[in-house]
Amino acid sequence: MTGAAFAGAGTAVAEVAVLKSASVALSGLAAATPGSATAGVTRFVAAVLVFVACLGTTWYALANARHEAHDTLVWRYLALSTTVGGVYAALLIAGLVAASALPLLRAFRLLAQLFFVVFFALSLRELYYAQPSTSDEGDRISLSTARRIETAFMLLAVVQFPIVVVVGPPGVAQAILGLAAAAFTVYGVSFGQAIRARRLTHGTVIDVTVTYTTAVLLCVGAVTLVESAVVLVAPQAAVDGAVNVLLVMIGSFLISLIIRLKRSADAAGGTTG
Repeated sequence: MTGAAFAGAGTAVAEVAVLKSASVALSGLAAATPGSATAGVTRFVAAVLVFVACLGTTWYALANARHEAHDTLVWRYLALSTTVGGVYAALLIAGLVAASALPLLRAFRLLAQLFFVVFFALSLRELYYAQPSTSDEGDRISLSTARRIETAFMLLAVVQFPIVVVVGPPGVAQAILGLAAAAFTVYGVSFGQAIRARRLTHGTVIDVTVTYTTAVLLCVGAVTLVESAVVLVAPQAAVDGAVNVLLVMIGSFLISLIIRLKRSADAAGGTTG
């Protein structure tokens, strides 16, 4: 299937999904107060935007993996990241449509949200180690050490899942989620900044990928931290508004990344063809 055909099919599927789901979602929100109903509709539209953008990014990341002889693992990590992001967005939509989200549904949504952050951070790590080191980077940590650090963080992250499902205090689970997301956000952004500090990738598809991947990582991490602010008795309306804005930003950054990845895949396909 060509890129243009996929784009047209993706748009059609997205429109059908929105039309079918919108009536159900809006009817589920109709019983709420006017302010919360408006926030719920905005959250629904933003979640659909993130879902469609994640699908598109996954498709073109895999297209680059097929055409590029180098950095194949980089594009697969990126595809995995946005696949998890699509699962997160789908669970968020399901939670909005359902009259009362089940605790298990919320638990899986929180776990997908966290690993959305985790795999984006790992994508930036992979991008960093895929590039040749410069003379002033002889002291950078080894890839095996980085992976051990990641494993330790992920074990900490998984701890929050049984707390949500079995123990059940949402405040504690949200706090653990926020801490883990913050750690992985800082971890991933540090790699992104190290890549951007080099002169080897400027103006390339890797440079653009790092820019938008870092932006998405910061936004997803910010969503998690803002939601965790509920633990500190932050106003729910302010939290909802901030999360909605950040979700739209995530979708927008991913769309910009899709455009660049599509150009790269088309160019590589034309070259190999």
